[in-house]
Amino acid sequence: MTYAVIDSTKAIGALAGEELGSGRSPARLAETQKIKFREGNHAGFYRAVKKRVNAYFDANGKSRYADWRLWLKAAIFTVQTVGAYTLILSNSVGPWGMLLLANVYGVGALMLGVNVAHDAAHDALTPWRWLNRAIQTVVFTLIGANAYLWRLRHIKSHHTFPNVIGCDIDIDQNLFLRMSPNHRRRWFHRFQHLYAPVIFWLVDVHTVFYEDFEYLFKKRLANMMGIRHPPSEYVMFILCKIAYLAIVVGIPMMVLDLPWWQVVLGAATMSFLSSVVFVTLLIGTHFAEEAEFPHFDRDGYIAHDWAEHAMVTSVDWSPKSALASIATGGANCHAAHHLFPTISHVHYIAITHIIRETAAEFGVRYNCTTLPRLVRSHFRFLRRMGSIEAAA
Repeated sequence: MTYAVIDSTKAIGALAGEELGSGRSPARLAETQKIKFREGNHAGFYRAVKKRVNAYFDANGKSRYADWRLWLKAAIFTVQTVGAYTLILSNSVGPWGMLLLANVYGVGALMLGVNVAHDAAHDALTPWRWLNRAIQTVVFTLIGANAYLWRLRHIKSHHTFPNVIGCDIDIDQNLFLRMSPNHRRRWFHRFQHLYAPVIFWLVDVHTVFYEDFEYLFKKRLANMMGIRHPPSEYVMFILCKIAYLAIVVGIPMMVLDLPWWQVVLGAATMSFLSSVVFVTLLIGTHFAEEAEFPHFDRDGYIAHDWAEHAMVTSVDWSPKSALASIATGGANCHAAHHLFPTISHVHYIAITHIIRETAAEFGVRYNCTTLPRLVRSHFRFLRRMGSIEAAA
């Protein structure tokens, strides 16, 4: 794979709120402008927090990779996923029991995705990249998403420029939901806080059957330009999609004593529930009233350095909760994930304590709330995005 990535490694600066002054939209400018971070007012923050995190690992004799806690979760969710699927194919329960088990399977596969495959995508699961890639591919096949394309967009785009228009694929190219004050507002966005739940039901279907295909053939994705995928990835794309369809509809149609439409309805219900769970647990970590959406000035500079940018664009919720960490694969400790993405999420609770203290010492804002408050904040954010005009 080859592509050009807009520079993000050095220098941050710019004047927050400075007008672009070129007559072109931020999204269009991002296509030609080199976006950069410049040294900010809290440059010592990341050096200090990194030093303290390294000291934590040294003092406790720990590695940055997964430990028994993650492997135990992986075993439990694997048993849940495989067990539910096996019971469905046994024809030993009725249609309603199969529907329940289908959702148990879907949630189990999703939990494997957020807890195991996500760490693997960041090479935080094991020291062996080939094993990380294999595990991510297998797990993502269970949920229908393409592992390679997801890794490309998540690591090379979202983690590079979170919440920056034209540079973060997670906030770009969304007609129905306005997810940034830097986006164009359409008339129907004023109702988006009302119809958003319906959109959220379709996240999985959209990813599996539309988004992956779109990303496979696009030559430009946000900050990545001139993309060319290896031929082997096209082959894997086809094989994994076939495998997913075989698992969720093909094999059940051949084995179960059910009409085909009930199998399809069960698969759709499983997809809807997985989508809602995923969105509820994760979407507010960037799309909430607490998060910032910085834009760059006419020279391509963002107003924060890289570490502070990660802090002000992320929102933690219940970062001390082990249950929240299990449910989200550590995404509830989102600042830790963006500052240290190659560290396994099982360490995030401890790391977040260090981040919070260091941020207070250096005067860096740290966003933290609870899940109920974050969900409410997200819908208030959607309502606000539907009513205000785009930023200059």
